[in-house]
Amino acid sequence: MGRRLKPVSIAGIEFDALLEETKSMSATIPTYPVEDGFPVSDTIILDPISLQMTLYLTNTPITWLYRHGSSTDRVRRICDRIEELWLDKELVKIVTPDAIYKSMGITSLTIKKSKDLGYAREISLSAQKVRVTERRTVLIPAYILKSGETQANAGTASTSTSSAKSDTSAGSSSGSTKGNTGGTSAAKKSQSILYGAASGLKLI
Repeated sequence: MGRRLKPVSIAGIEFDALLEETKSMSATIPTYPVEDGFPVSDTIILDPISLQMTLYLTNTPITWLYRHGSSTDRVRRICDRIEELWLDKELVKIVTPDAIYKSMGITSLTIKKSKDLGYAREISLSAQKVRVTERRTVLIPAYILKSGETQANAGTASTSTSSAKSDTSAGSSSGSTKGNTGGTSAAKKSQSILYGAASGLKLI
């Protein structure tokens, strides 16, 4: 009794046969030069898994005939759909006989048409794992935004107000000094005139 094959599918689209599959796994080891004259490393960064597949597609499925039946436009519809996935940059789930790969992005797509293939198509596809991150909101405690031992607000600084006050204060001081000097001179002059008049009249 023959072994039942698992479906080869991309985003739910089942293909007739998986002719070839290559899974690539790589890693990056960053290096940092040190003063002793040689590089050192302290971590290994795993690169995203990538797949290269060659798929076979016909109007009369050779593997899933009992599931899909025969059709005159199946090849065209599936080719259009797979092109839409690439064009829309959709993340897809890829199911192979050996594993299931989620959040895969299609990096290249080649649809081969030839006389030997007839109405069938040979599709070469490459996909890479996309690591999706989540946004998180972190609350900052109010005391971190305070300054000094008292944890009080630091406030704001303004130089223009201080300068204006300084100018006003300087002007007031200067005006006050001038006014006092003028008043003293006038008083002395008045006393001198009165003294001369009194002396002339022999009142003193």
